[in-house]
Amino acid sequence: MSRSMPEGSRTDWLATERTDLATTRILDVAEQLFVEHGVSAVTMRGLAKAVGCSRATLYRYYAGKAELLAAYVDRAATDLGASVAAAVGDESDPGDRLVAAVATAVAGVRSNPALSAWFVADSAGRSTSLALVSPAIEQLTVGFLTEILPTADLDDLRERARWLVRVIVSLLTGPAASELEERALVQRFVVPVILGSN
Repeated sequence: MSRSMPEGSRTDWLATERTDLATTRILDVAEQLFVEHGVSAVTMRGLAKAVGCSRATLYRYYAGKAELLAAYVDRAATDLGASVAAAVGDESDPGDRLVAAVATAVAGVRSNPALSAWFVADSAGRSTSLALVSPAIEQLTVGFLTEILPTADLDDLRERARWLVRVIVSLLTGPAASELEERALVQRFVVPVILGSN
């Protein structure tokens, strides 16, 4: 004897699954195009063609290029956040955790051809803007700072998080001579500010 399902429930899960598959496919193809052509050269028309759908279909998922880029940044930030969490897991000293987190984030972006394409001269301004307004980046950065500054209030943590994101973007757009030098700069100039009195 089969159970009857409420009207509409048979396909509701399919709609969500199809949307997830479509957005994943679109972002995967966009990532490939970022590597091949650079972020600023990717257009919605070109992306639709590469994905194999109409522009109307693409706009069903992303209202425009700004929304597409924001979604990509959020997805990449979430993946990068997992790498940062793994890298700082064994560090007990808050300053050492902060240096390791910044170094891991910077190295993660640099080692990923799609992400590093965001920090070339013609894309750096847009990348900085997106990084500063990305909910995923803010959530990850504030969450990390909450671990090392448990007594700070949320507004203070958000300000520190925005400043930390600016530091990371600065290192990506204007790298120091070596990773060792960048770590030393973060230790000397960033750690005291981030961990200073709250």
